[in-house]
Amino acid sequence: MKIKLTMTTEEIQFYKHEGLPQLAENLKAQPSINQPIVFYGSSSFRLWKTVREDLGNAAILNMGFGGSTLEACALYFDQLFKDVESPQSVFIYAGDNDLGGGQKAEDILFSFESIYRQLRFKYGEDLPIFYMSIKPSPSKDNIMHEIEKSNFLVKEAMHVLTNITYVDIFTPMLDENGKSRPDLFEDDMLHMLPEGYAIWTEVLKKVLI
Repeated sequence: MKIKLTMTTEEIQFYKHEGLPQLAENLKAQPSINQPIVFYGSSSFRLWKTVREDLGNAAILNMGFGGSTLEACALYFDQLFKDVESPQSVFIYAGDNDLGGGQKAEDILFSFESIYRQLRFKYGEDLPIFYMSIKPSPSKDNIMHEIEKSNFLVKEAMHVLTNITYVDIFTPMLDENGKSRPDLFEDDMLHMLPEGYAIWTEVLKKVLI
């Protein structure tokens, strides 16, 4: 089933006037990297200011942008990757905002597949791609079933795709009862504290190329 992009005029204007210009400024402030490890996605990446230090890798290019949805990552791919010539690998994280805005797991799958196809068209089959599961934010407890379904659908879709790895950060961020952990998040219960990023660091160090 084909699912059309659902971005509103307001969202498009936000990315045009705020999200994308802010990303452009952030990219200018980062070191020039010939073959970067690209972290592409939402503010969960954008706000990770110490990502290179935490992961011990100076080749990381942080391309997270504020308010980003997975849908926006697909829509603006050509524009944002036009100057990224030969990445070592690409890590993708987004989806919280899509589901928070009323999208469903099938929409997440559609956006993911669009990004995957665009990456393959531009860089070929040899590029390693890493898709990070949507995290269990306390602010999204009311749609946790949709988060889990989204993660499941994307993971299942990967079985017929090439050179792509599913990175599970959902499970390590749950407590012993399988619930989200407020202690990992800021007061908005969406953006992470250093304790949350510490879990991401532990997981990503195992797969980072």
